[in-house]
Amino acid sequence: MNLPMIEFTEEDLKSNQRGFISASQREMINNLAGGIRRSQRWTAKAAIIFPFIGLCLILGLNFSNEDARRAFLSDNINIIVLALLLPFIIGIFALSIYFADRRADRLVNSELLKIEGVVKLDESHSSKAGPAYYVMLGKVKFAFPEDVSEFFPENSRVRIYYCETSMLKLILSYEKIG
Repeated sequence: MNLPMIEFTEEDLKSNQRGFISASQREMINNLAGGIRRSQRWTAKAAIIFPFIGLCLILGLNFSNEDARRAFLSDNINIIVLALLLPFIIGIFALSIYFADRRADRLVNSELLKIEGVVKLDESHSSKAGPAYYVMLGKVKFAFPEDVSEFFPENSRVRIYYCETSMLKLILSYEKIG
């Protein structure tokens, strides 16, 4: 029986048992990585509009009449700040895209890991994020958005095949043992 958020076939499990990520799992990982990249690029494109709207408002106000124009152009620091602000804002968005690409690349290039042990369950509740449920095998902790105790009963023995990036432990398949 598969968890709702972890779908794998018997062939996927057999491939993982032999130490390989199956083709369908690799495709799923590539799709997740592509989603990370697309999401960050779309967010950067949408968010970059707001600084330009702000810039247009600033320039519009400062060039709205003769006195404002004279005051704005009287000090070169105003023009220097605006000239440096644009590359700074574009640089921030470029860095966010760069780090999203790195995170996606780490996911695509991650290796198959496995851990087995006795299941310990934990949960936490946050008024902002809602509940989080955890399955712990030794020092490795897997997070879930919903209760998974029916799939991973407390004190049962399981083997989990997963890949890991800096912030994500993606379960590819699991099996109950002993």
